[in-house]
Amino acid sequence: MSALRKELHYSERSGGRAARLVGESMTRQDRWAVGHFAGCRLTGALQPIYCLSHKRPVGYEGLIRPTNATGRSFSPGELFGKAGNPEQLIHLDRLCRAVHIHNFVTLGLESGWLFLNLNPNLFWTFKRSRVAFTLDLMHHFGLDPSRVVLEILEKSIPDEELMGELVDQYHAMGCLVAIDDFGSGQANFDRIWRLRPDIVKLDRSIIANALHNAHARRIIPGLVSLLHQAGAMVLIEGIETQDEAMIAWDAEADFVQGFLFGVPVTNLETIPALTGETVKKMTKSFRHHLVEEGQRQFGEIRRYLDILEAWVGRVASLDELRLKGGEMVAVAGVKRCFILNQWGIQVGPNISGEKSPHFAHIAGGEGADWSRRTYYRRAVGRPGAIQVVGPYFSQPDAAMCITLSIALEIRGGGTWIFCADVEWNGPADMVVGENRCFLREYARPCNGMSA
Repeated sequence: MSALRKELHYSERSGGRAARLVGESMTRQDRWAVGHFAGCRLTGALQPIYCLSHKRPVGYEGLIRPTNATGRSFSPGELFGKAGNPEQLIHLDRLCRAVHIHNFVTLGLESGWLFLNLNPNLFWTFKRSRVAFTLDLMHHFGLDPSRVVLEILEKSIPDEELMGELVDQYHAMGCLVAIDDFGSGQANFDRIWRLRPDIVKLDRSIIANALHNAHARRIIPGLVSLLHQAGAMVLIEGIETQDEAMIAWDAEADFVQGFLFGVPVTNLETIPALTGETVKKMTKSFRHHLVEEGQRQFGEIRRYLDILEAWVGRVASLDELRLKGGEMVAVAGVKRCFILNQWGIQVGPNISGEKSPHFAHIAGGEGADWSRRTYYRRAVGRPGAIQVVGPYFSQPDAAMCITLSIALEIRGGGTWIFCADVEWNGPADMVVGENRCFLREYARPCNGMSA
C-alpha cells in the first residue's frame, strides 16, 4: 500500500494521530482519497447544500461509499457493523472523516463549507484526551476550521455535559456546529439553548408530514422562526419533490438539501461545475405559487373584505356598527364579531351565535383588553384600511382563526375598531397584513410577483 504520507507535502509537518491514520489506512486513486478497512475500499461522495437566497451551493455533506473486495457496494450502516470492537469503530469513524477532508481540500474550492457527521456515541474518546481528533485532521490537511460544519445527531447525544465541552472547543477553533435530524424523535430545545448550534437541520419526517397534515404545515414556519430567534440558521433536508420544496420556501428556511436539488456526487471532478439552476427554477415556481396561493386565499376571504370595505365612511353610530356586526356574524365562516374602543378595550359582549361551554370564561366580552393584539395595533394605526391577521390560536374556542379588523371613524362619535374572527383551517401566509393591492382587484398579482 502506497501511503499518502509519502505523497502529500503537508503530512510531515502535522504528524501525530492524524498522520498515523492517513499513513496506515489511506491511499489515492487519481487525486482522491481511498480509505481501507477490513478488506473494503471507502470512497467519498459529496452532496450539495444550497442557499435559497443566493441560489447556489454553499456547502457539501461528506458521505462515505464502501465497496467490498469484489467491488460490490453496500451501505454505510453495514460498513460500521464490520467494526468488531470500540477501537475499530473509532478508527473507522475517523477514517471516513479523513477521506472527506482530504477530498474537500483537493477540490480547491474558494468558498463553501464541508459538513462532517460526528458519532455522539464515540465522544468518550474526547473525554480521554480533551483534544478533538477532527481538529487534528484539519491541521494535517491544511483545512481552515471556518470551512467545516460538524454535524451532531440530535437524538443520539449520550452525555450532555461532555457534548457541550466538545462543542465549545469546536467553536473556539472556528468551526461551525450543526444539530442533525432535529425533530425526528423527541426534539429537545434544551439542547438548542445549551449547545448554541450555528445550523439546525430539520429532519425529513417534518416536511413529509406537512404535505398531508395542515396542522404540521402551519407549525413549520413557527419552528423555523423560533430557531432563528435562538441564533441558528435552518436547513431542511431530504427534499425530494417540488411540493416539499415549496414548504421550505414558505417557511423561510435558509438552506435546503435533498435529491430534488442534487444527489450525492461520486465523481468529485464535477463538483466545481455545480450551479444553482434547480434552485433558480424552484424560486421561479415559488413566485408563481405565491401568486396562486394568494389569489386562492383572497378568494376565500373576499366576501368578508367586500362587506367591511362598504362600511368605510357610511357607519353613523356605534349602535349601527353593532347592528352590522349582527349581520356579519350571520355570514358563513364568521365565528364572532366584537368592537374595541380607541384604546383596545372591548365595548359590549361578543356578537356571536356560537358559544363553547369549555372556553366561555376566557371568550372575552365587555372590558376585555385586546390592545396587545396585532389586529388592534395595525387597525388603529391605519384607520379605514382592512387588516388581516393570522392564522393564530383563538382563545374563545381553542381553534385556529384569522381576524379581520378595521378602524372606523364615526363623525362626532370617535374611532371604533371592528373585529371579526373567521375560522381558518389552512395556511394563511398571504392574507396577513393590510394587502391593499388585493382589496381592489383580487385576481391581479401585485409588486411584480408574476415575474
